Amino acid sequence: MAGQRTIIRDLNRTRDKIFAAALTEFSAKGFAGARVDAIARRARVNKRMLYYCFGTKQDLYREVLRRKISQRADLIDSTPDKFADALLHLYKLGGTDRDFTRLMEWEAIDNGRGKLIAETERRELFEKAVARLRRAQRDGFLPKQIDLTQLFISMLALVIFPMVMPQIVRLISDMEPGDPRFVRRRAAFLRWIGDRISGDPAATSSTADKVNRRHTEFAAGVSHSKTRIHPAKKLAGLR
Repeated sequence: MAGQRTIIRDLNRTRDKIFAAALTEFSAKGFAGARVDAIARRARVNKRMLYYCFGTKQDLYREVLRRKISQRADLIDSTPDKFADALLHLYKLGGTDRDFTRLMEWEAIDNGRGKLIAETERRELFEKAVARLRRAQRDGFLPKQIDLTQLFISMLALVIFPMVMPQIVRLISDMEPGDPRFVRRRAAFLRWIGDRISGDPAATSSTADKVNRRHTEFAAGVSHSKTRIHPAKKLAGLR
């Protein structure tokens, strides 16, 4: 029994090594560009062991996607109902996975509009995400008139763009997407926009108060400037 447990433990370790190597290789070169022998070398196993553990290259790619989809399903299950919190949750836990983001980029380039590997599983994941938003909308956390499909697509864009286009982020902000300063500012912005999309009355009134106060101060300054006597007129009056 002890010997059998050792074999199973070693096999699981080998599977994990192959999985990690496959994720790195697929994210670097895409499904079409990745090579089984390169994955085997990276994992320090022979190709026979790789095939034994996962089957074909497509089976291995499917397993990579399956695990990533499972992680995202857990992410959706743990998403808060309040929209601003949900947006931050998605950013902090899902918007920093560079390997998976690159994997999706390669897929978009290589596959075009063809059928996707694990397409059914991914559709189910996205349907689950939209259903979660629908529940939040029903419970009053989102406006009734908002298009939830478009909202979810926009959430992904807000969260993923910095990772997809780091060079654009760098040119605009002079920071890398992983820079703690950028992450803090991004998180603050996502909360700000999340509160406004959801129509959070507390956040909206707080911002409105600040804006009104600034307008009042500005108007007072303008009024004061209008009533102020020009220095030249003061001198004329003294004569």
